[in-house]
Amino acid sequence: MSEWEYRKIDLNQHRPQDDELDLLNAAGADGWELVGITSNNIAYMKRELEELAPPPIAHAGNSTPLTRGVNAGGNDAGRATTEVKVKYRDPATNETWSGRGRMTRWLKRKQEAGEDIDKYLVETDSE
Repeated sequence: MSEWEYRKIDLNQHRPQDDELDLLNAAGADGWELVGITSNNIAYMKRELEELAPPPIAHAGNSTPLTRGVNAGGNDAGRATTEVKVKYRDPATNETWSGRGRMTRWLKRKQEAGEDIDKYLVETDSE
């Protein structure tokens, strides 16, 4: 049975001069398959995990893989990977935010509507 890795790209977060098709084509060249694009310009993508991938972490549902730094050759050698834990989750839509960078739109809308965003905090296990 195949295991899949998932990714989403917010097409609104890129510079206006960037072409969305170029972003999607670049992701496709890296092995990502387009699953769909939502009405708010979020592209959902997936790719099959390689055979030699490490076993999934027990709490993988609470983290999103984040890759940084590709070497000058453009291949995967020298790429460092860190896991970023999900801090907020909307139970209705399952959208998440790690708490890093600019607040995600769905959570910002909830905050502006006067909701307490603490109710969207993901419960974490104590280590």
